[in-house]
Amino acid sequence: MAPRPHLVLANDDAGSTSRRDVALAVSRLAEHAPTELRWTSTPEEFEELVRDARDQQLVVAGGDGSLHLALQTLDALDRTDEAIGVIPLGTGNDFARNHGIPLDPQEAADVVVGGRARAVDAIELRDDGTHRELVANNLHLGMGVDSARAAQRFKPVLKRFAYPAATAWTGATGGSAPLRVTVEDEVVWDGPLLACLFLLGPSMGGGVELVDTTEGAIDVVVIEPVETHDRVALVRTAMRDGLSTAEEAHRWTGRRASVQATGVLDTDIDGELCEHAHTLHLELVPRAWHVLVPQGG
Repeated sequence: MAPRPHLVLANDDAGSTSRRDVALAVSRLAEHAPTELRWTSTPEEFEELVRDARDQQLVVAGGDGSLHLALQTLDALDRTDEAIGVIPLGTGNDFARNHGIPLDPQEAADVVVGGRARAVDAIELRDDGTHRELVANNLHLGMGVDSARAAQRFKPVLKRFAYPAATAWTGATGGSAPLRVTVEDEVVWDGPLLACLFLLGPSMGGGVELVDTTEGAIDVVVIEPVETHDRVALVRTAMRDGLSTAEEAHRWTGRRASVQATGVLDTDIDGELCEHAHTLHLELVPRAWHVLVPQGG
């Protein structure tokens, strides 16, 4: 049987380095099957191309935000049973790191050709209205959002080091927000906190591994407020050793959780900054979609 042709979708806003990486990946894929490259600039354009790609192997060339978009699109089209290939191009690439997908574009292309399909969990996110979306990797509130926002400014110069640098900066300057957090309907936190994390994978911010996550569950981490002069030390410890031993970090696991604020919730979802209504409900979706990963991975 002839191999399926590849359709590679890449973000038109990609810089010159990413475009070179896309070219390397496309060249490697083309050695094995006909390969089409399409640059997209809007979610609507991305969805249209995915909708038309019934007979092609879909390959997403991009970062965590691109994979978040791919998950929403496949879910909307009821095609989450189709395994997609991933060519990591972002500054963080946390989803790829968490699933053993190589960061080198040609090695990632080899996984598309010779890898295996893995069923991957997701988090279903709902508010008290009609909004619904799926989280592919992690959701952050508090200092994590401040770090992501600052990292946008640092990216052009610091590249993949932008998030760690931003985390150190916001650790010294950020504030504490009051939130009410529940896990399995039990209130586990109600008050000010420095950060709140809902994790499917350990890596965030470009390879900073905060905790050893639990298979088949959402890991919920709350970092309690600390004095400003102690924050830099906490951030340094988290980036070097993770949060497992930090006294300021509290952790729970479950399949359902929620977070509530008195006002708007600023969130970082798979690297995308968003605003949501004051309450969010999270529920684990086992085997929500499928991704090509290395054999044995």
